[in-house]
Amino acid sequence: MKVTHIFSDMDATLLASDGTIPQANINTIKNLTIPFSLVSARAPMEMDFAIDQLELDSLQVGFNGGIIYRGNSHNREILYTQSIDTNAATKIIFDIHNQFPDVSLSFYDEKAWYAEKNDRGTAFETSVTNLEPTIINFKEFLDDSIQIFKIMLIVFDEAEMQALVSYFDEYAPYSVVVQRSGKYHLEITHIDAIKSNGMNYILSKEDLTAEHTIAFGDGHNDIPMFKLVGHPVVMNNALDEVKDYGEFITESNDDAGVAAFINRLDA
Repeated sequence: MKVTHIFSDMDATLLASDGTIPQANINTIKNLTIPFSLVSARAPMEMDFAIDQLELDSLQVGFNGGIIYRGNSHNREILYTQSIDTNAATKIIFDIHNQFPDVSLSFYDEKAWYAEKNDRGTAFETSVTNLEPTIINFKEFLDDSIQIFKIMLIVFDEAEMQALVSYFDEYAPYSVVVQRSGKYHLEITHIDAIKSNGMNYILSKEDLTAEHTIAFGDGHNDIPMFKLVGHPVVMNNALDEVKDYGEFITESNDDAGVAAFINRLDA
């Protein structure tokens, strides 16, 4: 199998359930001779540790395609951004704040994560990313100058999650896309901020064809990139409806499934 570029989701794919990178993944990816790009719903600051540990110098995709960049927070070179329309973002934030007051609501600009209070959702996210939100008053903070790349809703009750999904099916502004990322996360980004668009940017810039690329993932928001690449590889821990999009199923994230598949390519 000819492979010219590898793309990978982070959470529940590259990362183990405890949020760390299995050593087998680190060893294998550091020894690659082809580019490896993270394609994540995470903010760039939440991806820095992986870029550093894996010693990546290729282009990376954050916010589900809302930002494309190279490097880490110390030397980040940003090539592309697509933030949510300010009016749409503000409307979503206040509508959800008023109509779903028990939902953990937060959002991101390029450099920070903001919430109005610490709650079960922010505590859960902190346990995953080891980052703390900046606590603000939404009404005082939001204005025309802020660029919001992602609005994040964390919901632990499945019935409430489905109520939110139904709400957005009816009321989401045309300029955004609402995607479920994992069991508890519902994430809103610009309509063009989907993983496949970020990957297409990289393929175009590097003059590559999707036919010779691999993508690893586990979630619903990985489906657009599975449809794009030549060889979609789904983690064994993914839901069955996501596995339907895989050409291959590899070991789980806790069993370093990314490294296991790459190493079989070289065998």
